[in-house]
Amino acid sequence: MIRATCAVLGVLAMTACTPIDQVTRSVSLGQDTVIATAPAGYCVDPGSRQLGSDFAMLVSCATLGHSVAAPEIVGIATIQVGPPDSGRITMDEIGLRDFLITDDGVRLLTKASNPAAVNVLSTQAFNDQVMIHFTDQGPPPLDGLQREEWRAFTNVSGRLVTIGVRGLAASPLQDGPGATLLKQILAGVQAPPAAATDNPAEI
Repeated sequence: MIRATCAVLGVLAMTACTPIDQVTRSVSLGQDTVIATAPAGYCVDPGSRQLGSDFAMLVSCATLGHSVAAPEIVGIATIQVGPPDSGRITMDEIGLRDFLITDDGVRLLTKASNPAAVNVLSTQAFNDQVMIHFTDQGPPPLDGLQREEWRAFTNVSGRLVTIGVRGLAASPLQDGPGATLLKQILAGVQAPPAAATDNPAEI
């Protein structure tokens, strides 16, 4: 059952159904400038870490062989961290939102060469964040995922962080749950705690 689920999700064969002791709910990205902590029921897919130190995928822990309760909202989330200072683009969140609904902006949302493959359903822009909900007729990021996506762009530690959420094609997310899961993932992506002072005051 779990192996079949892993195949649907497109998880790499060598890391599919990872033993429990290799499963984690938190990951450091962007040269330790961004910490992503998964919401309840989600874990970091270790196979996704092979794609680079600035990328991670969050999936249901049960998919990885972890014997915990499934999350209330089941989907797949990807987190991509950009280079230093890339987060400045979100300081003009209205400008970024307006760009994303142009043909050039839409091309950033899809693997298809034709921007007509994307239909933007809604957008939000506030507090250096942009969220966009769209359908994409191009190839999905992973085989077996639905064509509808909820994506967020935000600034963490001066880096642009892009978060994408989709459900399974066989059990697609609807608008409410999809937006909720995106916000849950977004809430767990933060700058690391401030380092302790090198010279603490003497008592």
